[in-house]
Amino acid sequence: MSRYLYTDHILEAFNVFHRPMELDEVAGYVAEMEAKSLLEVRLAVDNTLTAAWLHGFLSRKGDMFTLTCGYWDDDE
Repeated sequence: MSRYLYTDHILEAFNVFHRPMELDEVAGYVAEMEAKSLLEVRLAVDNTLTAAWLHGFLSRKGDMFTLTCGYWDDDE
């Protein structure tokens, strides 16, 4: 969907770092990959992470998001 932006870079961030990440870490990675400022991408990344969490693709503990695919997260 066009309203869920940067999904490819968000997934790439989780696959590169293999650990739970905060919103600003993910947004920083996306900003770097897109050659944009953090402020330009933060809202779209927040919306996409929230949607992924609501649909069960991510889990959330406090401010940390974790990819729940099960192939690198041993707890799932």
